[in-house]
Amino acid sequence: MKRLRLIGLLAAMMLLAAFSLPVAAEDYDTVMDGLSRLYSLAGQYAQDNSGQSLDPIELTLSYTRTGVYNSGIWQVTAGVRDAGFESYVAEQDGDLVSLQGLGSVETSAGSVDFGHLLASLNLVYRGLPVAGSWGGDCMELARQYAGQASDAAGYADLMSGTFEDDNSVFGGDDLRADLDAVVIGSRLSQGADLAQTIRDYYSSANEYDRAYQFIALTFGDVNTGDVSTFGDEIYQAATQDTGMQLLLYLNQMWVSDGWTIAEDSAVPLQGACRVFAQYLSGAVNGDRVKSDADTRMVTMAGDMLAEFLSAMGDGDAASAALSANDGSETSTTSSGSSVSEIFSGAAQGIQSGFSLQVFETVLLVIGAAALMLLLICIVMLVRRR
Repeated sequence: MKRLRLIGLLAAMMLLAAFSLPVAAEDYDTVMDGLSRLYSLAGQYAQDNSGQSLDPIELTLSYTRTGVYNSGIWQVTAGVRDAGFESYVAEQDGDLVSLQGLGSVETSAGSVDFGHLLASLNLVYRGLPVAGSWGGDCMELARQYAGQASDAAGYADLMSGTFEDDNSVFGGDDLRADLDAVVIGSRLSQGADLAQTIRDYYSSANEYDRAYQFIALTFGDVNTGDVSTFGDEIYQAATQDTGMQLLLYLNQMWVSDGWTIAEDSAVPLQGACRVFAQYLSGAVNGDRVKSDADTRMVTMAGDMLAEFLSAMGDGDAASAALSANDGSETSTTSSGSSVSEIFSGAAQGIQSGFSLQVFETVLLVIGAAALMLLLICIVMLVRRR
């Protein structure tokens, strides 16, 4: 038995080591060439299946999403990957599978996690610009440090090195991906060449312009020189976003009673938003950012969030969310579809997805237990003989 436990421990250690191996940075020109070819195939596939009203941009972006970017919540918000298109790509240009699960890519504006960029861009294009990008990363940062400080300033101090730490849940590559996804997404419209739009952006991108455009699109007119106030504005933008409310609720950081952020989650999230504000302020030298109100991105309407929660079986949360977000503005995606259309039937989809995951997990546990029992029986039989 001791030997079995040792073998199991060694196997677990080897598995963890395999997942922790560093991944070499992808070559920018190679990635962009692949995206161009993939987008071209998406256009041809959409044309061949014109009766399905397919969008080549969504086909391209969803094809690249794997792992955590293809979980239940991602499938119902960013869209389910088209199995027919995947088969079509495999037949026409099998090498493009390398675009799935992309890692860091060295661009003219620094290293960017392209897998994160394309997944976030998928949500931005669909009209959900916060939850899948900077808002989600601020949430993850808050979860990582929860319980380690007493106020926002203390949390900000603890998190201050996050963007320089390659092992951080909100590292520099993720940071640049979040900002770039919002700015590039604002330039995408149905029929635009996705790969060329990304190329055009990186041909002139720099830290100042990237941050300035992101701030203008996300927060509007704001004085970044007052970091504390700017951090509060970022926090308000995150918690008032209905997509973020859903994400926080699904991660037990939002309560249905009063439809507000959980008390023990508020301060860590404020700290994450403040350290984010510190970076943005430094990137634009503390300048006041000016924005045209028409350029600001908005999210789904409150009634869509309520419909989603209701279909998940939480009527109290749905009522609270509807009351709290009454009159909130409906976003229109770059593809011309309203978020209400995107979320039609989404709640049932995610509910089914979660049930399937639980079922699969139970099967795995049962299978593992049966295998362990079989091994024990074999060892005992060998020892008796």
